[in-house]
Amino acid sequence: MRQLVHYYYHDEKLLAWIKENKLYNSDKLLIEINFPNDDKEKLKNLLGRIKIIFPSATVVGMQSFTSFVNHMITDINPQPVISVIEFETSNISTLVLDLEKNYTKGRPQEPNITLIEEYLQPDTQALQVLSSYNESNTSSYINSLGTTFGHLKIFGGGATNKNPNSENAFIFHNDTIYTKAVILIFMHGSNLNVELFQAFDWKPISKKKIITKVEKSSILTIDHNPALDIYTKYFPNIEKDTSVLLQVPLYITKNNLSHTAHILDIDYKKQSLKTVKGFQEGDVVQLSIGNYNAMMNRTQEIHDFLSETPAQALWIGSCISYEYGFRIPIIHYISNIEDSNNIFGYSTAQEYYNTENQPSTYHNHTFIMATISESSSSYIPLKESRSKNITPFEIANKNLYSIMHKTANELNVLTENLENMVNQRTKQLETLNQELQIKIDNAVRKEKRQNAIMNQQSRLASMGEILENIAHQWRQPLNTVSWIMNDTLIKAKMGRSDEIDLEELAKKVNNSVQFLSETIEDFRRFVDHSDMAQTFNIRKTIESTILLIKETLIKSSIKIELDCPEDIKYKGFENDFKHVIMNLINNARDAFEDRKIENGLIYIRVYHEKDELIIAVRDNAGGISKPILKNIFEPYFTTKHKTKGTGLGLYMSKNLIEKVEGTLEAVSIMNNKTTFIIKLPDSGATRQ
Repeated sequence: MRQLVHYYYHDEKLLAWIKENKLYNSDKLLIEINFPNDDKEKLKNLLGRIKIIFPSATVVGMQSFTSFVNHMITDINPQPVISVIEFETSNISTLVLDLEKNYTKGRPQEPNITLIEEYLQPDTQALQVLSSYNESNTSSYINSLGTTFGHLKIFGGGATNKNPNSENAFIFHNDTIYTKAVILIFMHGSNLNVELFQAFDWKPISKKKIITKVEKSSILTIDHNPALDIYTKYFPNIEKDTSVLLQVPLYITKNNLSHTAHILDIDYKKQSLKTVKGFQEGDVVQLSIGNYNAMMNRTQEIHDFLSETPAQALWIGSCISYEYGFRIPIIHYISNIEDSNNIFGYSTAQEYYNTENQPSTYHNHTFIMATISESSSSYIPLKESRSKNITPFEIANKNLYSIMHKTANELNVLTENLENMVNQRTKQLETLNQELQIKIDNAVRKEKRQNAIMNQQSRLASMGEILENIAHQWRQPLNTVSWIMNDTLIKAKMGRSDEIDLEELAKKVNNSVQFLSETIEDFRRFVDHSDMAQTFNIRKTIESTILLIKETLIKSSIKIELDCPEDIKYKGFENDFKHVIMNLINNARDAFEDRKIENGLIYIRVYHEKDELIIAVRDNAGGISKPILKNIFEPYFTTKHKTKGTGLGLYMSKNLIEKVEGTLEAVSIMNNKTTFIIKLPDSGATRQ
């Protein structure tokens, strides 16, 4: 048994490839084609040519969103990809269930179980399913196959064109193309073995909500609000870009099983969501996003699966949701495989997978792999696992998604706690009001109620200030990451991918992600004296800090001049030093923007004087008045709008410098310049 893969361009190359690989007409050939576009005439010509060359072979295939080509995934490949599995002792039989014959839109279809059973043989091992039936009743149709034939290994997927929710994608069998049909490929053989692998790596990120009204296959309301509100709250432009339904699917856990919803369509008039799988009132749903860490960790798991599972051929099914932001993990998965002849499959909006312990055959947003073998001692040749060779860009992605998931979880917990507190306080106030109405007169009751409300508002305001302080520290690196990603996306969409420096991009994003991770630790360092001081290069540290916010400075036309010898080192806390420098630069930048000063200049000079190391940060933003200057290092003192901060930056900076027995002071000339001077004890500074 062997598998061969050909990237079709024209008949001459196909014929040469067939001759080179000594392929001959046989009823033991399973020829499967990934067809990536809508050109049915081209497909008919190709199918006709193949049937002339291999009249006894089984030819099947379907339309796919992307193609696997040379260990990569692409959605711009216009050419068919042909897989040929040449069995030695096993047999293939096929059955086409043409749904067009009795098709009525919206009416559930039922598979003809009696007809299907006629194709089963004593040694039938597996059933491959290819479908162009992509409607709200598809899941029940496919699940009925899995329930009835659960003793077989079932795998496959649904045809998907460039419009993920289109009902016009097609499948084909021999020389016939179908737009509403299901093809069943039966694999028979006493020596045949098929094993399946599935990955479902989505993680809920939003607050839990309850489905409160359904109508057939549509979700009408969630938490008694229009169902679409769960998306429009975060994605107000969803009507213009419905791909968000694939990027951020609905997530449900029920009966200890988790899955996501394939949303077929949006009814904007009813503000409802039409799904493939039926939901019930009372089901709890959340928005979810791909768990990038879990996806990347699958690389080693898939490598181990292929190392331990006999296989001579592979079939891969990847949900198109992975194409919206998670293509890199899939590339890692297939990079384990040495020979491109063993890389064939489809990207679909629906994947089929069934084992004895898996009650559902229809799945969304998954990755599946089927190994096919007639030998218990043959294995797919593998390269060294890519899990040991993760690039800085991929590490940056893992860190970024880890922070996103952690932050989402923390916010969800915080929200639930706040709601519980509010509910508890509300009940307490209601009880108090009832007692006051009986025990005291109206005036005393009104006064006590007002005091209780004022006390509650004070507590909530304090909590809001704490959250604002954290947001102040995170705002800039998050804006930097967002700018970098948007710029890269625009260049990619405009066909300027050659201008994208992935290594530089990864470095910038990773720096920002690292800073985000370290920000919380910065707050802890105020009281934590366990950190070990280390020696670092002053110039390199300042340069790396400037690089972190370089893009925002360029956007505001602000230049930084650094006058610092390359050989000055200092023994202290590098992260604290970075934090101080960034705060001073950000304050200067905000002053330039608030006063609309053009050609802003920040001049940083580092020099050694007597027993001290001096770092002077000067700007020409117009100076600070004396009444304000004397208060700038006070906690929560600020002259900025609340969206730009709460005055914590300089207070923190002063504390960090004083922690190493240094000083931070400001000298300002109104309508001219401001200079912040950091003085560090010489005992902490060394020169090469």
